[in-house]
Amino acid sequence: MNLFLQARRAETSSEHTVKFERSSLTCYRRILQEQEIEAEVYEVSTDFLRNQFIMVMVEKKGYKLNTINNRIKAIKRFFQFLSDEGWIAYNPAEHLKLRKGHRPTIASFSEEQVIGLLQQPDQQTFTGFRDFVMLSLILDCGLRVGELTKLKINQVDVKESQLLGVIGKSRKPRDIPFCDDVRKLIIRYIKARGDVPSLHLFITLDGHSLGIRSVQAAIRKYGEAAGIKDVRSSPHTLRHTFAKLYIMNEGDPYSLQDILGHTSQDMVKKYVNLWRPEMRSKHAKSSPVRRLYKGKLLD
Repeated sequence: MNLFLQARRAETSSEHTVKFERSSLTCYRRILQEQEIEAEVYEVSTDFLRNQFIMVMVEKKGYKLNTINNRIKAIKRFFQFLSDEGWIAYNPAEHLKLRKGHRPTIASFSEEQVIGLLQQPDQQTFTGFRDFVMLSLILDCGLRVGELTKLKINQVDVKESQLLGVIGKSRKPRDIPFCDDVRKLIIRYIKARGDVPSLHLFITLDGHSLGIRSVQAAIRKYGEAAGIKDVRSSPHTLRHTFAKLYIMNEGDPYSLQDILGHTSQDMVKKYVNLWRPEMRSKHAKSSPVRRLYKGKLLD
């Protein structure tokens, strides 16, 4: 386990990734310990992993589908590493399949809830206006909260209306465009922010960089004030909402992938599922037959 984690740490600068791998392997070890099973890595078979690990997560632990599949992916990476490094003769996890099942729709805000949320910050104060700009920027760019709090003022190109070199989970810098309305807000905010020693774009009243928990707490507070109850008021829900509205407003999945900073289309496909409840109204507007009838080409 330690060898694998050392290798992962050498491959990535994301501590979040290493932490997730450790958590997944700890789960695997804990499940074996609870069953009082002691097995050397070279004794593990595919059936062993299916019966003593996957089915325990399903039947005894009752883990959600995403959790189970994430654990399976992690254990596959672990045994692939052992195989590649020559610690085991064959990879017992090679043929493990991810579980299929209903994937719940990712929660997002409705347009009415977004409006209610944006109405809560008191824009007559510095912190209120700062929060309004943050909410608008997340909603327009789909930023993760960590990306937002790490933004430096020199990464904001107001002339070209884009954020420069934003680094997310993939560690690959990306440029993210924002609309002209957000551009005007940012220009006003930078003037209100003034000349302070901090290089961070978003700061506290005393000039220090704003932390992730502060942003999360502010959005939760605004959500409560707006009376939002059926969905969690969080930066990540705003990110989901951006993805949903982007697709609903004719944005394409490929540019969405670049903006969000995903390395594959897998997560983007999940985001596309966000707008399935609205598919009927979208279909009504785009229906070829409806257009033909409307143009009186068909009677």
